[in-house]
Amino acid sequence: MCVAVQNSQKIPCTLALLTRNSALTLARALESAKDFAEIIVCDGGSTDGTLAIARAFGARIIAQDARFKDTSGRIIDFAGVRNQTLKAAIYDWFFYLDSDELMTSGLAGEIHSHILKNMGMNHSGGGNGGDGGVGEGRRASCWWVDRKYMIDDKTIDCAATYPTRQMRFFHRDTVTEFIKPIHERINPKSDALIKTTENFMLVPISPDPRVWRDKWKHYIELEIARRGKISFWDWVDVCMENAKISFLYAFRLVRNAIFYSGTKMPLALEWERHVYHWNLCKALWSNTR
Repeated sequence: MCVAVQNSQKIPCTLALLTRNSALTLARALESAKDFAEIIVCDGGSTDGTLAIARAFGARIIAQDARFKDTSGRIIDFAGVRNQTLKAAIYDWFFYLDSDELMTSGLAGEIHSHILKNMGMNHSGGGNGGDGGVGEGRRASCWWVDRKYMIDDKTIDCAATYPTRQMRFFHRDTVTEFIKPIHERINPKSDALIKTTENFMLVPISPDPRVWRDKWKHYIELEIARRGKISFWDWVDVCMENAKISFLYAFRLVRNAIFYSGTKMPLALEWERHVYHWNLCKALWSNTR
């Protein structure tokens, strides 16, 4: 367990981001995270103002390992790069944010409260205290965090993909490492006590479907490289799984249109989810043996 000198005015937690020419969004992201005691920026060779912005916010900058990137400098193993930040962190508590995402004040306050409640406990499952009735004398050590999209500073209340929760906040003693080269996630230990935060984070997105398609094109390329040659029946399994997800999203879209009020995700962006699943299956077909 790491020990750090804690500033009582700051959240005793490391917040980490990945960057590469992220100057357009980084300042806003770091401003939203300014209450965290340590900020780590793991950079992939930025040539714009990214590093100057990071330094202005007092972030500690480390370089992305070349092993986790392709020859053009794009990340091919997101878990590997995330693990760099995990190993470099000073604090036991850890939160990771993308350079185009935003921490909300409500979530930051909730994280601070959880950390203060958990201080002095054995986070791997021991301890004698409780957390408002959370089981077996343990306090939660890994937290799912809901993510809400935001377009032109307007929060999207309804989307077919909601809830888009990810395990972004955790105590390092109760996890192993980040796993999966794409769509990476932290791997909690078997005895970790997991809960969900009440507050959410924000994901500003472009209303232009082409931006989404370009991003997912890279993910599809990584998925093909990860899987290599696959059999026909493996391809069928992948397609069936993606078809199930598309059907679920279609069902939710209809449900939201009928039963839910509030700001909804534009239909053009909802459609892009289905385009991604179709394009993935089509690309993997060329890799069948």
